[in-house]
Formats: sequence, structure tokens, C-alpha cells
Amino acid sequence: MMDCEVKEYFSILLEACHVEEISLDVAYRQLRELLERLCRTQMPDGSLQMTDLSARISFVASKAGLSTVEQNRLHTFRLTSNAILNRQAEPQREQLLRDAKTLAFFVKRLTGEEIPAELYRLLPRADATYIVAPPAKERIKRMRVCFQYADDTYLYVLPVDTVADEPLRVRYNVPQINEEFAETCRILWRHAQVNLLDVTVDEVGILTPSFIILEPDYLIDISSLAECFKDYGHHPANYILARLQSPDNTRPLLLGNIANLFLDEWIHAKEAPDYLACMKKAFRSYPIELAACADLRDREKEAEFFSDCKRHFDNIHRTVTETFRASGYELDRTDAVLEPSYICEALGLQGRLDYMQRDMTSFIEMKSGKADEYSIRGKVEPKENNKVQMLLYQAVLEYSMGMDHRRVKAYLLYTRYPLLYPARPSWAMVRRVMDVRNRIVANEYGIQLRNSPQYTAERLKDIHPDTLNERGLDNTLWKRFLCPSIDAVAQRIRSLSSLEQSYFYTLYNFITKELYTSKSGDVDYEGRTGAAALWLSTLAEKCEAGEILYDLAICENHAADAHKPYLSLRTKQMVASRQERVLPNFRQGDAVVLYERNTDTDNVTNKMVFKGNIERISDNEVCIRLRATQQNAGVLPAASLYAIEHDYMDTSFRSMYLGLSAFLSATQRRRDLLLGQRPPEFDASLDTGIATAPDDFSRIILKAQAARDYFLLIGPPGTGKTSRALRGMVEAFYREGKQILLLSYTNRVVDEISKALASIEPEIDFIRLGSELSCDDSFRPYLIENVLEPCATRRQVQERIARCRVFVGTVATLSSKTELFRLKTFDVAIVDEATQILEPQLLGLLCTRNPAGADAIGKFILIGDHKQLPAVVLQSSEQSEVCDEALQAIGLYNLKDSLFERLYRNLSKESANRQASTSHSSSFIPHPSYDMLCRQGRMNIEVALFPNRAFYGGLLEPVGLPHQQGELTLAPELCDCEFAGLLTRRVAFLPAAVEPPAQSAKMNHSEARIVARLAAAIYRQYAAVSGFNPAVTLGVITPYRSQIALIKKEIAALGIAPLEDILVDTVERFQGSERDVIIYSFCVNRAYQLKFLANMTEENGTRIDRKLNVALTRARKQMFMTGVPQLLKLNPIYAELLSVVCHS
Repeated sequence: MMDCEVKEYFSILLEACHVEEISLDVAYRQLRELLERLCRTQMPDGSLQMTDLSARISFVASKAGLSTVEQNRLHTFRLTSNAILNRQAEPQREQLLRDAKTLAFFVKRLTGEEIPAELYRLLPRADATYIVAPPAKERIKRMRVCFQYADDTYLYVLPVDTVADEPLRVRYNVPQINEEFAETCRILWRHAQVNLLDVTVDEVGILTPSFIILEPDYLIDISSLAECFKDYGHHPANYILARLQSPDNTRPLLLGNIANLFLDEWIHAKEAPDYLACMKKAFRSYPIELAACADLRDREKEAEFFSDCKRHFDNIHRTVTETFRASGYELDRTDAVLEPSYICEALGLQGRLDYMQRDMTSFIEMKSGKADEYSIRGKVEPKENNKVQMLLYQAVLEYSMGMDHRRVKAYLLYTRYPLLYPARPSWAMVRRVMDVRNRIVANEYGIQLRNSPQYTAERLKDIHPDTLNERGLDNTLWKRFLCPSIDAVAQRIRSLSSLEQSYFYTLYNFITKELYTSKSGDVDYEGRTGAAALWLSTLAEKCEAGEILYDLAICENHAADAHKPYLSLRTKQMVASRQERVLPNFRQGDAVVLYERNTDTDNVTNKMVFKGNIERISDNEVCIRLRATQQNAGVLPAASLYAIEHDYMDTSFRSMYLGLSAFLSATQRRRDLLLGQRPPEFDASLDTGIATAPDDFSRIILKAQAARDYFLLIGPPGTGKTSRALRGMVEAFYREGKQILLLSYTNRVVDEISKALASIEPEIDFIRLGSELSCDDSFRPYLIENVLEPCATRRQVQERIARCRVFVGTVATLSSKTELFRLKTFDVAIVDEATQILEPQLLGLLCTRNPAGADAIGKFILIGDHKQLPAVVLQSSEQSEVCDEALQAIGLYNLKDSLFERLYRNLSKESANRQASTSHSSSFIPHPSYDMLCRQGRMNIEVALFPNRAFYGGLLEPVGLPHQQGELTLAPELCDCEFAGLLTRRVAFLPAAVEPPAQSAKMNHSEARIVARLAAAIYRQYAAVSGFNPAVTLGVITPYRSQIALIKKEIAALGIAPLEDILVDTVERFQGSERDVIIYSFCVNRAYQLKFLANMTEENGTRIDRKLNVALTRARKQMFMTGVPQLLKLNPIYAELLSVVCHS
């Protein structure tokens, strides 16, 4: 394998040098990909997460012992290719050949293989030249460097954006300049990325920065960082503590949300808003939160809350109408921006402001809580954490938006007094805060790097009153409130059994690693991932990955609509030709960031960012639902151009951490059940009914009823797990008067479940949780916001929710709406698609307790198929592996596996042991806690043949529907068609030619042409025989988006309108759906792609390719495949598939 990889490296270089055949741009793109790949092969364990190619080059160079000169040639190529891929420089032929020479020698150094003669002949005599610019005597606003080592006086660093012959020296611990970063400088590690800000350079080139920012690609939320500044100190462990504390009292949060709503109303008011109308609006926005708030159950506190609301309303009124206008404030509400977001890579921060003047000369951060009230009458000072927040926003405006902080007026608005407090900037304070940020990031980095429960346990020992109380508070507030709330978390962790502790720390590590990767990203074979791609990826990379839409102009601006503000944007026509190969990777419902982009240097880190979701998208138009209304037309100028990129949300991680927190306070019985310390129980009185059940569905429904703890149902493709089994269970439980919660991973399946529920006779009342953008039109009346619309009081909401016995939504929606469990306890939760949900994603829901202290979910039923696609995990499977023997003993081997798989593995092991111990082992004793559906009504018997034999041990039987058997007849007008012999076959493989090496490996023109011609033949055949429906008859599956785009282009060229409406997409997008005919284009052009194409698992010694399984089981009547046979045969499963198909 190694040998053929080295050959491939040299052949890529050879192709790039024969540059007549391809454009220089493409050649640079391929050389760049080659360098990324070479660096990756040298960092196999992947635990060393380096977000940046420069750090990888430095790491690999020191590992391989390259000289400074050799290393700098690589850096020169990196900087040149950056400029070319960002369209900031034109590629030159001579330069390309010199860069190819640099890479050829790098390959030789890494592999020991000689450069082939034909390549060597093409390489120039001259080496790549690089210019080392000595830093001039000047001030540099910011520079990115890679830390190497330190002594008592200097940090030694390498610049990332230029090339240096030797490390630059950085003075640290300089009094009044950067001494606040002493702690940061103590914890730096080799190859850490660092931003130096406001740097002075002396005559010998020594740097003195005033800010040292560690791993700036890891953005910390401004409000989370500010919350680490407590009355008792500001230890970084406060950041971890906040993750594990679920807010019990939601009243202050609610008041804050309602006050924000009041501010919007007063800012936008043409005439004075009416208090009652505003309260109604608040009630519509937060019905469950208001109905579930424990404090409001108390009559007195309820009265107090509503008088608070009125007071805040009046105070905001007074501030906006009087104080704003007063001299010295200069706040103009008619030229305001509400909720602008900022992404500041310079400081490694992100945040969202409440109110800002459009010219950024002043902003307001609003607080509905208390300030520091002193005994001196009327003296009120802002709380430290609020001051910190203000300062951070000032710093972000300076380093992201270039606003001099001395010219920006920052105000804190305390709405309970009201007090509009002007904050005074203290840059020394900002440096202290940034030092805390660096320590938080170093903690996160250390935990995900070491990935060891013991190390994490040590880190979490900092959550202790003695450690966190840095100021040594000893007052009543500390003793009665602060200390007990810190101690509670530490106490809970300490009181876990050793197995529970291992489980807790192992999950904590997994979530932290996943979060780190989702923020800083990693470079995988598909390109860059993670939020940092927003500023680290080049424009060319973003375009190829379809991760950006730019040069968009606003065609309809409804940003001022009070209820559902939106914008429609159109692509400018001229862009189409340049981007024609690429398909945008945006779908309805996606969370996005929108910003003005009028030049190539504009990006999310230097523009105001607006957040929203895609409401609909077509080839030339996209409609965005904004999160905040913008009444001021100037905020989104019509003459500007805009860009859209994906928004990366931390919310799913937040709910996973809260899930761990729920585990800490779960009932012991539930913890024992989940950790295999007690077997699942069931009601034996139904045994006879189960044994004599007339069919699979009746048996399964009875077993689900008999289960007292949990029941697992394996539902292979086409076996009716949602439409029949889930629906039958709901009917049975509903008849018993049970409260039922239905969950799944995707909104598409929530739609399917809703469809199954709507078909039940007599009809049942159900409520759907979630947003309307992710809900099919026909089920929008069931959405909670619409169902609760007529409720006018909290009592009516409580009653309406109590009355409804069936709730349905995604796991993510429910994890963020845990208030529901204060209003309702469910007897049973049924989770569809359970094999796509990670254990920490379900843990919180299964561990939640109701106000009485019992489990909020009685028993749970998991439905899934572990042989289809698993949950999406960003880290590699080596990283998510579990090494602890006690955890392996309870079936926890790898955290990328779902809870379903772990429980199933344990039960089937137990079942096997039970069989071994009984004499007549031949009779399969079904386990009471799991079952499998075996009759499939989707695939024709020949289509099912291979997946059934290879992946399901031959257990699947056809239901016997007409399309599952019988012959196909050719439409008479197709006798002369090139595919006449294939069109009546059930399964066929069409060999294609390999793509020439100069082209991207992620497309194959030969396959695309075969797919298009075959699609045309299928269209004629089906249109003649039974009718062609684009949504039902045909679908095309292929792994890469560039191949999807190419196939769509080839199909469009045929000029057959109905074919342009068929779905051409990846396996992931096809999971859960079916077509009469599927065409699968493998698109494997290089041997290395095979390992990314598969998604392997193993059961009883059989290797199962989950991706292939899903692809092959989408087809009802016919399955066609095309690919390069000699490459596909290198994979044993594909080889087996080809031999079966080609001989059938």
C-alpha cells in the first residue's frame, strides 16, 4: 500500500509539471492537497490537534529533521498557495515548478524513495527562493506566531504569515505592558498557535506585544468568559463548573428575556407600545418556560414577578425616550442595530451585543439583574462580571472592526433602577481577563489532548470551594448560597461509584474533544472542518466545499417585519460560470451567518455578523429568516453585496454537558440500569401472549408493553419500523392511558412519525416541538407555538399540556426544552433512529427527574439499525475508543457507538450465554428485551440478495409484494437503446474509466456520463411502462459534492425536464428514503479513497460496510452501479459485490 501511495505522490507532481493540460490554479490546488496529505501521514494518531497547516509543517519538519532552509521552502509554498487560492496572486509557471521541486524533495525525505527520472528531468535547477523580512522598527497591530520554546527573558516563536530563518524573540512579563500574561506564558506548549497584538518592534527585531492570545482559533463566548468573574474570584474552573450546573431558578432568566423583548419594542416603536400587548407577546414567545417556572407557582412570587416586569417596562421606556436624548449620551434609537454578532479571531472571542449604533460609536449591554448596591444611599456600581463583558466588547470592536476603544462609548443598562452606566475602558483589566481566557483554553486543550479519565479527574478537582474562593470570602452570601452551590457539584462527583466516575470522566473527555474539534477544526480528507474554517479556509477551498455563497444582492428586504423577519438574496449572474462545478452545501433550516462582503478581504472576523436560518433555497435565490428584527434599513444596505456561511452552534454541546450534570443527579435505579448494574425488568404475565402472537408486529408491541425498563427493536431497511411498529406501539400505549414521548434524530423522521400519528383512527391529540422551518407544512398546526396560541394564562398552558398525552420532536429540541419535564412526566419514550444518536446526547433525557424526584421518563424503547449509518462524530475512532476495563465490561468500547448498540451488545451476549447453558441450544430463545423485524416490503428479492447475505446473515424475507418478484419487460421503443440488455435486469454494474490524475479525485467524468445516459434510458422505459415520477422513480447516490454537481450538469444537458427534478445526493442524505431505481456512482479514482468510502462495523466476526448497506437498500425495483472495477476490487467487500453482480 505504502508503495503505491508514494507512486501516487510522484504522479501527482508529474501531472502538475505537465502544466499545459491543466490550469495553474488547479495544479496549485493539487500540490496544496498533497502537502496536507503528506503532513497528515506523519501525524497518524491525530490526537495532536493542530488547526493550522503552518503548525503541522513545523511539527513534521522537526520530526523528520529538516533544516531551516528546507522547512522555509515548505512555508514559502504554503504562503504562495494561500495567496493563489484566495485570489490574491496570479500563479506563475516557473514558481510552480520550483514549488513542485520543494515537494518532490519533501516526499523523498519522508519516504526514502528516489524521485523518478521523468519527474526529475522537469524540475528546475533553481530552488524556491524565499525572502526573510526582518521586522522593522514599528508597531504591528497583530501577528500570528507558532510557539517554539522559552527562557527566562524571551518566548521564541516562528511567524505564521511570513518566513523567518530563526525564531523571533518575544519579551514577556514586562511590567505595565504584558505582565498580566505571566500565567499564560507558563503554560505554552510547543507548536501552540499564538496571536500577538499591539506589538512594538525594537531595532534588533525583538517583539514586545501587549496581548498574548493562546490558540485564538478556539473562540470562547464573551458572556461565558465574563461569568467566570465571580464575587469570590475568577478561577478558570468556574468555566467548567458553569457547564455542570443546571439553572434551577429560571425566574431571572425569564425576566432577562422579557426585558430584551421590551427593549426591542421601545427601540422600534413608532408610537408608544402597550404593556399588555408586550406581555402577550412575551407569553407567546416563552409559554412553556413561564408555565414551568417553579417560582411562579408561589402566589406572592408570581405577583412580584409581574410587578417586576411592569417596572422594567417603564424603566426601559424612560431610558429610551429620555436618557438616550440627554446631552452627553448621543444615543439615536432610529439608527440602531439589534443583536449584531461578532467573531473575533484576534482575541479568540465571539459574542452578541444587545444594542449598537450603526456607526459603532456606542453600544449598550442590558442587564435585568442587580448591580452592586452599597449601603451608601443610592450608590450603585456595576457588577464585575458585567464590567468584564463591556470591556471585552470594546476590545472586540477594536481588534475586529478597527474601532479605537477610546472613541467608543460603552454603556451598561440596568433596567431595574434604571441606570445607564458609562463604562471606562481599562486595558490592564482586559489583559487580566484574556489571561483567564488563555487558561480556560489551555485546560480544554489539555483535556482533549490527553484524553485520560485520570487527568480530567485531577482537573475537575478544581471545582472546590477552597480553590474557587480566591478572595477568601466569608460572609453570609458565601456561606448560604455560593459555597453550597459549588460544593453540590463536587459532592455529587465524589459520591459516584468508581464505575460511575470512570463513565462520567470518559464521557466528559469525549464531549470536550468533540467540542474542541468542532471549534478549532481539523483537516480531514474532505477539507477543513470546524468553526475556524470560517477564517482559516481559503476562498477556493470554501467554494470547492460549497461552504460559501457570495456576491449575493438583496432582492427583498423584510428585515423589519416584527414577527418573522427575513431577507431574500439573489446571486449575481456573472458568478455562475466561475462556480458552476460546485454545489452549495446549504439546505433548508440550516443555521447561517450573513455579512457584508464587498471585497475579497471582507470576512466574518472583520464584519458585523447577522445570524439566521435558511427558509428556502434554489439555484439562484436564497431566503434567510433572521433571528433579530432590524427596523433600520441602513443596517443592511441595498447597494452592498453579501455572503452566507454556515453557523457553528455550541448548543448541542451545552446540552450534552447538562446531560452529564443530569447523570450526576439521576436516580440510582436509572444509573444502575444504564451502567448494566441491574438487568432490565419486564412483566412476565404477557409471556404466553408473546409466544403465541400471530405476527411480528403483534409480538413486538406486546414485548414493548411487557418491558418495565427498556426494549430495543432492530429495524432493517424496508421493515416498517416507523410506519407500522412505532405506530402500533403508540396505539397500544395510548389505549392504556399512558403519557408518550416520541423522539428521533432528524426532523425528516419527526415528519414521518407525525404522518404515522395523523393516520391513527380515531384521531389522537399530539403536540410537535420544534420550529416551523424544520417542520413539514402539513404538520405545522400541531407545532407547540400554534397549539398554545389560544392560551391566555399560565394555567391554560399547564392544562393544555397536561391534557395532551403524545409529544413528538427531535432529541436536540427536547434537550434544550427540559422545562417540559417540570410540567409533565412521561410513562414511555420511544426513540426512532436510535443508532444515529450518541450516548451523551440521550443521557440527559433519560436521567432527568421530575419535580417530585422520580424519573421524568418511565421506560424507553429504542428503534434503530446498527448496520445502517451511525451518528456523526468529528473525532477519529482511535480518539473515541474506551480503554477502561470496567467500562468495556459494560459494553462501552467506543463512544462513537450509540447507546442502542451498547445495550444490544450486552443483551445479545447474555442471550448467547443463556443459550449455551440450556441443553437444546439449537432453538433460538428470543430475548425479552430486544427483537428484530425480518420481513421487508421494499426491495425486490434480487436487489436484496447481496445486502441480506453479506450484512443480515440471510434473515430478511420478502413480504411478497408484487414488485418484489416477477420479470421486467422492455418497452418496445427501447429495443435499439445501448442499455436494452440492462433495463430488464434487477441489479447491474457498469464499468467506467478512471479520471486522469490531473483532475480532482472527487469527480469522475466517465461515470457522470454513464449515469446521465442511463438515467435517460430509465426515464424512457418507466415513462412508457408505468409513468415516471421524479420523487419516486429514480435517485442517484454518489459520495462527493463535486461529483453531484457534475452529474447534475450532465443530466441537465440532456434536456429532459423531469430528470432535472430527481434527487442526486450523498448516502447520508438518502438514509431513510427509497426510490424504484437507484444509480450509485462510486467515484473512486485513487486507492486511498476506498478507506473513506466505507463506514465499517463488525458483528460476530462479519465485517459490515454501513455506507454500502444503506446505498444498496434504497432501491425497490432496480439497482445500478458504476465505478472503476480494478480500484473497487482492492476492497474485499466491493470485490465480493462485483463478483455477485457480474455473475448474476
